[in-house]
Amino acid sequence: MRCFIGIPVPPALATTLTDAPVPLPARPVPAGNLHLTLAFLGERSWPWLEPLMLALKNALTRVPAFTVTLSTVDAFPDPGGRIWAAHARREAPLLDLHQLVWSVLSQAGIEAEPLQFLPHVTLARAAAPLQAEPTPGPWVLPVNSVMLYESPPDGYYRVLQDWPLKG
Repeated sequence: MRCFIGIPVPPALATTLTDAPVPLPARPVPAGNLHLTLAFLGERSWPWLEPLMLALKNALTRVPAFTVTLSTVDAFPDPGGRIWAAHARREAPLLDLHQLVWSVLSQAGIEAEPLQFLPHVTLARAAAPLQAEPTPGPWVLPVNSVMLYESPPDGYYRVLQDWPLKG
């Protein structure tokens, strides 16, 4: 199964973010799929995931809940990108969480992603570059849990595991 680790976007914030117009020809992401990705795992088997889930549970139980500021909605990763996204500020608690998750993943033998962590919440995708004016925020994303998601072919993500943060 195709998997990733992310921070869920609560329903009220998902509604706020998806109520804004999406530039054409982008296709909106369903509100229930909104998340901020911490790590993409790719194709993994359930037996491979089980020990990883225990290691992540042990690491994440010590992490206090926090918030992340979504500063603007704009093309991603830069003007003319093909993703319409809410850009998250690279704040210390988020960067620490990202580093912790990747520390656990590296112990499981997963190589770190080669690109810089650019935190965002994908709102829509397009086949062509997007040309639209940014929408200024801010919006506040509460980070109360981290989830392991499955990305099945039907396009609707399924939560495999939910790790609540401390507090």
